[in-house]
Amino acid sequence: MIVAVIVRDALAQEINDIASLTVEAYREYSHALTPGNWEIMRTSLSNVAEVAKQGRSIVAQCDHELVGAVVYHPPGASDSRLFQPEWASLRMLAVSPQHRGQGIGRQLSLECVRRAKQDKAEVVALHTSELMVAARRMYERLGFKQEIELPRHLGIKYWRYVLKLAESFPAR
Repeated sequence: MIVAVIVRDALAQEINDIASLTVEAYREYSHALTPGNWEIMRTSLSNVAEVAKQGRSIVAQCDHELVGAVVYHPPGASDSRLFQPEWASLRMLAVSPQHRGQGIGRQLSLECVRRAKQDKAEVVALHTSELMVAARRMYERLGFKQEIELPRHLGIKYWRYVLKLAESFPAR
């Protein structure tokens, strides 16, 4: 079921709420990590403001509540350790646990694809881990392809996924 949400740029005063939402969304993976590695991940997720400095935080709002968030980086602003400089990328996609399965992650991902096309990127990329099974399925349904395996981080496998925009469906 797809719920009616407003997808928009985040406001500066929402950054702490976005950080909390992101940590809560990823908390389900804490059991698969050592306590020390979960603390490293939690700290990194809390630092969404730093990740968003070169990009834009985008949120999904439903009934005046933030229910999802993602960071979009236009070409030239993506993390060069993970992505080619001319690629757009999306990072830290998060949907609150109580709002999953409603198409919110898809809507946020499609907004990033729309912006990447608007920015004339040829590729939009992301990285995701072996823990994020539902997210990987969603990305694959959107046309993202697993490209390479990245170095293990926090004891888990990660992959880079790419969507070649010339080959993708039109963003809605």
